[in-house]
Amino acid sequence: MIETVLSGLPLAYPDAVVVVGTAVVGLIAGVLGPLSVLRRRSMFGDAMSHGTLAGVAVAFLVTGAKVPEVLLLGATVSAALAAFAMIALERVGRLRPDAAIGVVLSVSLSLGIVLLTHLASSGNSGQAGLTTYLLGQTAGMSERDIEIALALGAVGCVIVALGFRLLRSAAFDPGFTAVAGVPTWLVDVVSTGLLALAVVLGVRTVGAILMVALLVAPVVAARQVTKRLGALVPLSGAIGAACGAVGGVLSGRAELPAGPVIVLLATGVALLSVLFAPRRGVLARLRRGRSGTRSERVS
Repeated sequence: MIETVLSGLPLAYPDAVVVVGTAVVGLIAGVLGPLSVLRRRSMFGDAMSHGTLAGVAVAFLVTGAKVPEVLLLGATVSAALAAFAMIALERVGRLRPDAAIGVVLSVSLSLGIVLLTHLASSGNSGQAGLTTYLLGQTAGMSERDIEIALALGAVGCVIVALGFRLLRSAAFDPGFTAVAGVPTWLVDVVSTGLLALAVVLGVRTVGAILMVALLVAPVVAARQVTKRLGALVPLSGAIGAACGAVGGVLSGRAELPAGPVIVLLATGVALLSVLFAPRRGVLARLRRGRSGTRSERVS
């Protein structure tokens, strides 16, 4: 199936792999991004993405091999630990959410950089390329990477579809979740797990530092167009996929890193939406304000 899609694109095979892979990552980030943005946890995802660096390094130290699935597992575990650490500092340590995020973000990033630097100076040639998780790299993507992203992304999308009402209430009306008899901690765990899934799948492509932008920018763009969560989620996913695909093409032709190009495209789309959205854009609001002022003068 994937091989058929890749062969059908008017691109060289390596470029087609990058374009499809970045489109899949952008789609997943766009679909799962609202779980972060609408619950005002954008920096929560940022701290989790920074936490993946330590997990990648530890996974390599334990196994001594750069097996993508193993590194992905290590990144998942470390992202989950970062999430639980933030929740524990907030609830048990009684820190403000921004303070808990700041502590975990700085500590996890520092630990990841220390471990990666240690590996780079160890003389082990097998560690070459691990530092690309910091800013992302698509040159080494394969069909296997796309298959993993599609499988895990499909699981995430199914969970969002099945628990859509609960996730919506957690974002807009947290009190309803408790009244409905569903433990709020369970909704938090599920939403945090889905956010970790998006972060882990995208960190190799976009990088730990820039991943939060890919989670936020498509949602910001889609939110200027629609207020309905049922429309926002697929629209955000479509924007993320389009930015991923176009960024993959541009980065290949201009010989630029794909991650920053994708993030710049997504941010540009978000800014254009904020300015020119038909109803909620800045220009639309200015026009309504001027028309209101004129009507008041006439009356």
